[in-house]
Amino acid sequence: MSTHKGNGDQTDVKNIEDLAYEQKALDNNNNNEMLPEVLQHHSPENLAAMEKALVRKLDTRCLPILIILFLLNILDRNAIANARLGGLEESLHLTDLQYQIAVMLVWGKHQSSAGYISMMVPSNMLLSIIKPRIYLPTVVMIWGVVSGATGFTQNFGGLAALRFLVGVTEAPYFPGCIFLLSSWYTKRELPSRIAVFYLGYTLASAFGGLMAAGILSGMDGLGGYAAWRWIFILEGALTVVIGIPAFFLLPNYPNNTRWLSAEESALAQYRLARDYEGEADEVEESVFVGFKQSISDPKSWILVLIQTGAVMSMSFTYFFPSIVQTLGFPRVETLLLTAPPYFLACVYSITNSWHSGKTNERCFHIVTGCCISIVGQILSMSTHNIGARYFAMFLQAVGSFSVFQLVLSWVSSTIPRPKAKRAVTIALATAISNMTNISSAYLYPSSDAP
Repeated sequence: MSTHKGNGDQTDVKNIEDLAYEQKALDNNNNNEMLPEVLQHHSPENLAAMEKALVRKLDTRCLPILIILFLLNILDRNAIANARLGGLEESLHLTDLQYQIAVMLVWGKHQSSAGYISMMVPSNMLLSIIKPRIYLPTVVMIWGVVSGATGFTQNFGGLAALRFLVGVTEAPYFPGCIFLLSSWYTKRELPSRIAVFYLGYTLASAFGGLMAAGILSGMDGLGGYAAWRWIFILEGALTVVIGIPAFFLLPNYPNNTRWLSAEESALAQYRLARDYEGEADEVEESVFVGFKQSISDPKSWILVLIQTGAVMSMSFTYFFPSIVQTLGFPRVETLLLTAPPYFLACVYSITNSWHSGKTNERCFHIVTGCCISIVGQILSMSTHNIGARYFAMFLQAVGSFSVFQLVLSWVSSTIPRPKAKRAVTIALATAISNMTNISSAYLYPSSDAP
């Protein structure tokens, strides 16, 4: 690496590019004008070390709380599937159709079909101009209260109303977190961070069954409540409690986060600008301009189409406890058997996303996951053999989970600027793809088992 002094700062900036390729911490396209003045007195080596420390700070401070809250997000939403095994339908005198309606009102891959869809795009439009540190924890605590209240419902009308509200109040969280991550991490870092964030979903899917098994086997009748009611009450209360630290741990954006020094803030903004030829990641026009830019860009609709396929492939997850129950095992064993497919999906998804970020390639990694999911789907409907059917559940989870999160990072890198346009496109891809779950909520009636 050159250390020639005659070119001054210009040579130093070029050295930053060289060091970036060696350490995979700094990308190319740097120039003297892009480097903020507050950073120009640092050597390339110091800048690389500062960037590494900044990323580590973000990873350790932001990702854990986001993962935990996402885990609770999914636990609250999936509570109805586990409560079904605990007698929810019998207690509320629900028909199979009424249960499916309640599912439709709340679910849809990560987001709910009816409740979520109504709020995703407006919420992300707001999030592009307000502080995430205040907005996201607030909606977390509200959805915790609403979800916990489901444990006290007495009829189908109350269940339907509360589950719809769960969707509305949870809507900002998932697309909001993806947008927040895209506002801090470069396009090489983002896939693996989304995959790690996605741990909240896979862990909730795995541990949700284990937690429900414990509640259903040990809390029935406690305090005069059926065990299925305690699933909603405990998970809702836990969400409210865990939401409090998020007010202090989450960042805002690189230009207005209080726990960053002036140099760290400048470096955080510079890293993102460097990724996109110096274009800053701030909102300078109305969020409605970003909305118009998003819906008029053909790339947005191509990404929406890809995401829709990914969401459809995951429709089985919302009936997973009931599907596993058709293998013929008792209730507690059934809930325990829901965990291993999600654990394997978690490992594969992180590995696949990490390699996608390292190679800066999305298409092949997405297609591979699609093929795995297709094999699992075909196998699951082609045999009554218990072992083969359970193996198919592993393939379905591994393939579909890995695809969904990679498409979201592809959205962020394909529609990076302006910030408002990216926020709308992320929400648009998530919302429209989840419309498919209004129909997929009816794909697994009990009469079709196994």
